[in-house]
Parts: sequence; C-alpha cells; structure tokens
Amino acid sequence: MKKELKVIIAIVVVIWAFVMGFELGIYKEKKNENANAAAIASSTTTTMPSTVTTTAPTTTAPTAPSSTASTSPDASAPSADPSQSSTAPAAKDPSAMSKDEIIAEMTKAMNQLKNEQNMTANKNASVVVNVTSCSVQSAVSTINKVVKGITDKMAPSETFTFVNGQATNSEGATVTPRDVIPPTGKDFAITADGVASATATKQGENTEYTIVTVVEDTTIENPIPPYNSGVIGYLDVNSLGIPFNITKGDMHYPGSTITITVNPAGKVVKIVSSLPMTGEGAAKIMGMEGTATFEGGLNESWDFTY
Repeated sequence: MKKELKVIIAIVVVIWAFVMGFELGIYKEKKNENANAAAIASSTTTTMPSTVTTTAPTTTAPTAPSSTASTSPDASAPSADPSQSSTAPAAKDPSAMSKDEIIAEMTKAMNQLKNEQNMTANKNASVVVNVTSCSVQSAVSTINKVVKGITDKMAPSETFTFVNGQATNSEGATVTPRDVIPPTGKDFAITADGVASATATKQGENTEYTIVTVVEDTTIENPIPPYNSGVIGYLDVNSLGIPFNITKGDMHYPGSTITITVNPAGKVVKIVSSLPMTGEGAAKIMGMEGTATFEGGLNESWDFTY
C-alpha cells in the first residue's frame, strides 16, 4: 500500500505541474504556486530540468491595399450636378481577404489593443484538465476530483479598468493591457506557416477575423510551441521551479482557434479563444515514478469598451 501511495503522489505531482504550468493569458503571481509545490515536496529535494527559452516568431504585418484610388480632377469635365450625391468606392469584402491579409489585420488590431490607454476589459475563462489514464488506474476518479478543485480556481472572471494604460488586478497588482491580454507579456505574432485556416466576415458594422493554428507537439526539453505561444499561450511546466524530477511532459496541441471582432474604428471589441490539448507526463518522487495522460484546454473570452 505504501508503494501504491507513493505512485499516486507522483501522479498528483505531475498533473499538478501540468495544471499550474498553464501560461495562457491568465495573469497570476507564481509565488503561491511555488509555495504549494514546496509544501507537497516536504523534505524532497530533487531538481527540475533546465528551462528551455525560445522566442516566438515575429510577424511583420503587410500593408493592406488601399480601398480608394486618388484621381486628379479633369478641368474639361462638366460640373457635377449638386443634386446627385457622390458615393465612395465600397470597402473590400472581408470574405475575399487572403490568409496573409487576415493575419495582418489581426496582428495590427491585437497589438494596438495591447497599447490602449483607456478602456474596460472583461475576461471570462475556464480551464479543463481531465486525467484519462495513469499508472494507478483505480485512482483516476479521485485524482480528477483533486484536479477539478485546482482548475476551478485557476481562471476566475475579472474586470480591468485601464486608465492611462494601467489597472489593478484582483491580487492588487498594477498591470497593463500587455500584461494580461493573451499572449501575455509579448506582441501578438504568427506567420502564415502557423495558420491552418483563416476567415473574415462582416458582423453588422464590425468585422470578425478568425484563425486556426496548425498542429504542434512539444516535450519537456522543448516545451514552447512557437505558433500557439505567439497568439494565445502554452503549458510550461519548466516555469514553475517545482522541486521534483518531472521526467516526461509531452504535449499535443491539435489546433487553437482565435476570433477577434474589430469595430469600424479599428479597435478590438471582443476576443474568443480556445486552446485544446492532450498530454502525457511522468514524475519521480521518493524513489517512485507516476505517469498520467490527460486531455483538456482553455476557453477564454474578452469584451472591451472604450
């Protein structure tokens, strides 16, 4: 029984690490998570693999073609009938936009959003992690109850009122839009190679842009998916400094969806994102190794008023 208990503890550790490793636009201090890790560790003092640092790809937004042409007036042409109103050429139909044009518009709008000075941002998010199998299969149900207790507290709804580019979060810290809007702490950036599909549609006066990322796979040694990390985020176990030996952390990202709604002034009024994933991990503790597989992800939405 003691042996089985040690394995279960190791399983809980690796799942806990997966859950707390979410770097998905959820602004949270790491001190509480690390304190929890230390409490679980007690006197155990094994080491983590070193963190792998990569840089997300930078996308340079191409200049969108002008929708109006400039012409010189013809002096010989008859004067316009004042009773006839002139009509400007119609703007390009969003549904006819290319993948590159959609990426460019999303990049421009999202990075403008990250530099907004005065606005209100309302966030709603949910994190789901469901253990599908582990090295003590009879413990799956119990482990899932523990994991649900953690994930239910991970992504609370939150409102940020930014004045002169700053707001106070629920923990009392001062944050900027760049700190909290995904991808957090960096520009929105992705290349066409990272986009499986892209669409743009008109929604009343607004325009809705959607991209779906390509499939990405990572390991504990190389944990950063370059495309997901540039538009939403990713699960980074290495960022936690957990005093355990996490021996395996393979992640599969089947394709994330990001939709933004932009008003006629070019400002983002809504973001809806979904980052599904599956994973397989293992941890060693007290001489025993526990393994587990899981499925889940993050669903997040933001609404902005100016």
